[in-house]
Amino acid sequence: MNSKPNQPLAPDRLIGALMLLSFALGLLSNFALQPLVWGKAGFLPEAAGQGPAIGAAVLMDLSLALLGLWISVLLRQRYGDRQPLLSIFCLALSVAELALCLVEGSALAAMRSLSASFLAQPQLAEAYGPVAELLKGLRNGFHYAGKAFGGLGLLLFFVLLARAAALPRALLGLGVAATLLQIVTVAQGFIGQQANLLMLAPLGLLYPVVAAWLLWRGLAR
Repeated sequence: MNSKPNQPLAPDRLIGALMLLSFALGLLSNFALQPLVWGKAGFLPEAAGQGPAIGAAVLMDLSLALLGLWISVLLRQRYGDRQPLLSIFCLALSVAELALCLVEGSALAAMRSLSASFLAQPQLAEAYGPVAELLKGLRNGFHYAGKAFGGLGLLLFFVLLARAAALPRALLGLGVAATLLQIVTVAQGFIGQQANLLMLAPLGLLYPVVAAWLLWRGLAR
């Protein structure tokens, strides 16, 4: 289906555009802004001075979750009659990811407030340690849970498109494999291990390719 230059993007090509936008926002939030919260000395002495970065990261993560929900709605509209269960599960996972994003954003804001209080009362530094560890654990739990739901949603996205024969098989197969690696990486964080970020590289390379394909060719009928 070809859309005219002066008309809005067709829904299937819109999915590709939304994916590219979410990819850019995700890179900026997760690898540029959020690391500023932790710094080299941890978030207690660092987060208070990173208010703009934290605010921007929270807004970007919220935008990411809303974009994912928009994509799921478009998929539901397109494939709801043929793939009712898969499309509704995709939508449900997007809603769950949005809820977790809101909670994680609240945790990041609380970390900034705790950091400011810590810096204002250096004589009570030791008392802040247990609270900081608890808040850090809560934030990480919400973060990894959100990424897990995102990974499962993306896996269902590829399965849905595979059942609909909407993308080339090679692209779909690589997408499923790369998403499974992402889920394994998130699982490492859940069990307290250091996540191997190199395992995210295949999905980081493939995701924009799939998005660009959808933007260029749309979904096969």
